[in-house]
Amino acid sequence: MKKLIILASIAMIGLTYRSMAQNLASTIKVQAMEMGTAVINNDFNGFVKFMHPNIVAFAGGKEAMKAKMDSAYQAMKRFKVSFKRYWIGNPGEIVNHNNQLQALLPQTTIMLTPLGEMTVETHMLVISNDNGKHWWFIDTNVYKADKLKGIMPDLSPKLKIPQQKKPKFTPRQ
Repeated sequence: MKKLIILASIAMIGLTYRSMAQNLASTIKVQAMEMGTAVINNDFNGFVKFMHPNIVAFAGGKEAMKAKMDSAYQAMKRFKVSFKRYWIGNPGEIVNHNNQLQALLPQTTIMLTPLGEMTVETHMLVISNDNGKHWWFIDTNVYKADKLKGIMPDLSPKLKIPQQKKPKFTPRQ
């Protein structure tokens, strides 16, 4: 009987942990889509709330970050580049490191250009300081692993940022 109670307790802990991890993964994906939608719509205020304060500071502050976002948006319009698809994958293992939840989240962006489609696959580093209620997203394609170590010194050594993949270009037919 004692073994049965122990096994049942272990099973309940496992189910609780699995349910918690699934909820965190869902929250990450929902917030990643909100952040992506803000980028696609050039909504700086919607976008910046998902940026880690260290990243905002590294970019020169909110005003400088907004100017860069506006400039990129204008360049896209000028060169007739648009978003075709923004896809968010499932987060990798969510680790607790120095009272922060951290994980890697794959993303794929397909851009339409006058010459064809450009597909970029990358990972975002996702970080939460409040047990997963709010997440910050850091694109490892923009902020390379070597820079991240200086900007974000509290990264878990368990997070292994994958090598950056080369963008794929498919010419227009």
